[in-house]
Amino acid sequence: MKFRPAAAGFVRNAMFTAVFAVTMLCAVHCAAQTDDSYPPSNGSDGMPIAGNQGPQPHTATITVKARIVVLDVVVTDKKGHLVFRGDLKPSDFKIYEDGQLQTIRSFEGPDKHRMPKEDTAIVNSAADLKKIGDAPVTILVLDELNSTFQDASFSRQMMVKYLQSQPVVLKQPTVLMVASNTTFQQIHDYTQDRDALIDAVKKHMPEYPWAMMGSGKNGPGAVERMAQNLSALQQIAQASSGTPGRKNLIWVGNGFPSANLVGMPQDEADTIEAAYRRCTDRLMAARVTMFSINPTADTTVTVEADDTADLDSAGDEGGPDPMGQGAVSFSSFAADTGGIAYMGRNDLNHVMDEGIARGREYYTMSYTPTNKSEAAAKFRSIKVVMVDKNLRALTRDGYYPETAADLNPMLDKQMTQKHIKDNLELDISGALTTQISYNGLDVRAVKSGADEYSLTVTGNGIGWSEPGPNGEQHEEATVAAGWYDAKNKLIGHVARELVCARPANGDGCTYKLPVTLAGKPVRLRFVVRDALNGRMGTADVKF
Repeated sequence: MKFRPAAAGFVRNAMFTAVFAVTMLCAVHCAAQTDDSYPPSNGSDGMPIAGNQGPQPHTATITVKARIVVLDVVVTDKKGHLVFRGDLKPSDFKIYEDGQLQTIRSFEGPDKHRMPKEDTAIVNSAADLKKIGDAPVTILVLDELNSTFQDASFSRQMMVKYLQSQPVVLKQPTVLMVASNTTFQQIHDYTQDRDALIDAVKKHMPEYPWAMMGSGKNGPGAVERMAQNLSALQQIAQASSGTPGRKNLIWVGNGFPSANLVGMPQDEADTIEAAYRRCTDRLMAARVTMFSINPTADTTVTVEADDTADLDSAGDEGGPDPMGQGAVSFSSFAADTGGIAYMGRNDLNHVMDEGIARGREYYTMSYTPTNKSEAAAKFRSIKVVMVDKNLRALTRDGYYPETAADLNPMLDKQMTQKHIKDNLELDISGALTTQISYNGLDVRAVKSGADEYSLTVTGNGIGWSEPGPNGEQHEEATVAAGWYDAKNKLIGHVARELVCARPANGDGCTYKLPVTLAGKPVRLRFVVRDALNGRMGTADVKF
C-alpha cells in the first residue's frame, strides 16, 4: 500500500467545513511525510502481518478507575512576573474543580524539579534523559508550515538571539524541531550545548511556505495543515511520554487556521472537536505545556485580566471549556495545557525566555476530584487561587475525564476498522519516518541472526493483558523496521503484529523480527507500539 498523496482520498471538498473523522484529520499527515510506501498491514515481503510468537492473545481491556489530577502550577505577581519564593506551602493554594474546593494530596516545590547538576552538561541526546529524574525539558519548534517566509526568518533570528543570551551549558535539556511544508523533523537532538543549537538554527534555512501561500485560511489546503499540526503535536506527546518531568513546548509560528464551528453541521463539528480533544488529552497525559508565540504583527490579542495592571502580560491565559466558544484555534492549546499564547510581540527572544523560565519555576500538586462521575463529555473546569491576593496561579484550564480510548485510540468502540487502521498507520509511519526518539517504551535492538533482529522491551510502559485462567499474561505489539540510505531516503521496511508471553522471572518482552536489508542502508530504525496502551518506543542502528 502506497502512502496516499496529500490531497487525495480525504480532501475532496473545497470548503473548509468539509472536515475529517478524527483519524482522517491526522492520517493525511502520513501522506505528507514521504512518498515511500509503508503498509502497516503488510511486511516488505508482501506477507500479511500475523501474530507468530507466543500464545494466542486473550481479549485485552484497559480501564480508568479513581483518577488523580496532577497540576503544574506557575506563580506570578498580578502583572504576570514570575515569583521566586521558597516558602510557599500547600495551604497557600486553593484548588477548585467546577467551583468545588478540592483537597491537595501531594505537593512539590520548584526545588524538586532541578537538574542533578545545573552547571555540568549531562544530556547529549534523548538517551540521556534517564539521568535527569523529574527535571523539565524544553522542546523548541519553528513552524514554517503556517508562517510567512518573512515571519519564519524573523523567528529564526530571534531564536538565535535568545540562545545567545543563555549560559553555555543550558539549564534545561533542549531539542530543536521544525514543521515544514511536508515534514515534521528534528534538527538537533536533546542537548545542553547552547552553541550546538545556535549552529543548528543558523545552518537551517527556512522553506518557502508554499502550502500556506497556496491555500490561505480556507479550503482543503488549510484542512491539511490542521491535520499536519495535530499530527506533529501528537508525535511530540507520544515521543516524550517516557520522560516523567514537565515538557515545555515553545511553538514559534502561527499554527493552523482557526475553525469556526458555529453553523457547521453537527457531525462535522463533532469530528473537529474530537480531534482537538484527543490531541489535547495526549499532550496533557505526556505532561506537555505549550507556549505558542505568533510572530505576525497586528495579531489580535486576548488577555484574561483581573485588573488593568495585568494587561502587559500580553497573553491568552485561559477560559472555560475550550469548545464552549464555538471555535477551534491553535492558540487554545496553550491555555488548555497550562501555558500562554503570545501574539503580536516583536521581542520573541524575551518571550521565549519567559516561557522557558515559567516551565522551570513551577509547583506540582495533585488531588482526587470530589466529582466521581465518569461522564467523559463534560469538561471539568480547574481554578487555582492563591491565598495571598497579590499572587496569581497559572495552570491548565481543566480536563475531560480520561477514557480508555483517550489512552489508546485503537480502543475507541465507535471507530470503524478502517479508522483503526488509519490510526495505526499514522502512529507507526510517524515514528518510522522521523529521527525523533520515542521513549514511551524502552526498546533495545541487537542482531540475532543473518536476517533477524531481537527487540527487547523493558520498563513500566508495557501494557500487560489481564491474567488468563492460569495467571498467564502477554503483551501484543506492532513491531516495524525501516532502513534508510545515505540521503535519508526510506528504501525498505517490514512490519508484524507480534505477541510476547510475560516471563515468570521478569517483566521484559523480546520480539524476533525478520529483517532482510536491501539497497545500501546506513541507518535502521525499529518501532514498537504497545497494542493495549498505545505507548511507543524506537531504537536506531547505524552501519
